[in-house]
Amino acid sequence: MSRCRFFIFVSFFFFLETIDGQSFNIGSIAGINASQISGDGLAGFNKGGLLLGGYVNSDLNSKINVQFEIVYSEKGSRKLPRNDQGDTESFLLRMNYVEVPLMIRLKNNKFTYDVGLYYGRLVYQYLEDENGPFDIPEQLNQFNNNDFGALVGINFNFTKHLVMNWRISNSLSAVRDHDSGENFRFNNGMFHTVLSFSMRYELFEKNGS
Repeated sequence: MSRCRFFIFVSFFFFLETIDGQSFNIGSIAGINASQISGDGLAGFNKGGLLLGGYVNSDLNSKINVQFEIVYSEKGSRKLPRNDQGDTESFLLRMNYVEVPLMIRLKNNKFTYDVGLYYGRLVYQYLEDENGPFDIPEQLNQFNNNDFGALVGINFNFTKHLVMNWRISNSLSAVRDHDSGENFRFNNGMFHTVLSFSMRYELFEKNGS
């Protein structure tokens, strides 16, 4: 069984066991990402992207909640040219994933704090520079199809159904190894770092017996 299927299976099984006989909520997610890749020689959250999906959550008690999500997440890296400074180089990397985050959430009045893990499966990849689209040569390291990472976030409940979420996530395993093969402490490849902003709308609520 692949890491993808194993993580999804374990996450979903854990969540089903958690909500068995309890109340749960189902909602939709729509937002944007600002992303960068550490280790690619560029800096700044210059790559924008969409964040779309849905969630299911359930209360463990009055203060603690567990949430399972399935989202489409656009990540990557970008460098814009600075023609006024004589810099004509540009770079664009699009990496789009289907992700499965699983998190524990602490509720405090209108705020909820998230901490958890996610697994992402790469579904689309695109590279472009000032000369146009290109592919990584076969003899060099390719991007991994899997992205496993951690996240923390904060939610603000405007109403019972409408929630604003801010989140930062970071890869725990490299999405691409350095071509040199060299490692130095934590610098052993390329890692996603993503700032996300989204609105969540609760569509359905079921009260447990």
